Amino acid sequence: MPPGGVKFRHIVPGLDCLIDNLTLPRHRHLHAYATIIVSGALEESSYAGRIRAIPGDVLIHPDLDAHANHRISPRIRLIRLPWRDRDGIGRLHHLSDLDEIVRAAERDVHEATALLIAALDGGLPRSPNEQNDWPDRLAGDLGRDPSMSLGTWAQTQGLARETVSRGFTKAYDIAPEVFRAELRTKAAWFRITRESARLDTIATETGFADQAHMSRWVRRLTGLPPVAWRRKPSLP
Repeated sequence: MPPGGVKFRHIVPGLDCLIDNLTLPRHRHLHAYATIIVSGALEESSYAGRIRAIPGDVLIHPDLDAHANHRISPRIRLIRLPWRDRDGIGRLHHLSDLDEIVRAAERDVHEATALLIAALDGGLPRSPNEQNDWPDRLAGDLGRDPSMSLGTWAQTQGLARETVSRGFTKAYDIAPEVFRAELRTKAAWFRITRESARLDTIATETGFADQAHMSRWVRRLTGLPPVAWRRKPSLP
């Protein structure tokens, strides 16, 4: 775990059956992974949006993801797979046929991952179980434009700024202002760990006031400043 008091949760790839309480407050993962629901149902709220996930739903968690989970059914069977983050974006998809990937996961998680990648590359549809009320529309709009004005957005929706703040926080376990800042930070961190562009350039292009402002947020989310991530040979 990086220093600085940031705690990341870790997953164990493979098939798993959850019979205990799955209610987890918002938490963070450093490494990307994919979850496929095999049976049962759960709710998740993440940077990708909110979903009431049922069998066949695929939840792609990118590097440095944060989400909350709530169990719906008393017993949930799922597959967790290692994942290589290509673009820093989470996604919610749906598989119509689970049999082949379940059998593969029982043998080899890497084989199951290859099957899921092939399905996604072939145009796997979005999950029909994504929620889509105004907090989710706001999350999507912030994902597309993390510099967006929350006050202006509230006006266009006919909502009071205070209503937006309270409603979004209840839905996502985080204030919209912080959600927006974290999206901006994730975009900066993704470039810091994968590109050679100057840090001040990345700060400007991802919407920070300056490099120092970006550095504070990167340390807050990851436990390390940008210069320390730059010294790493690759993402651990």
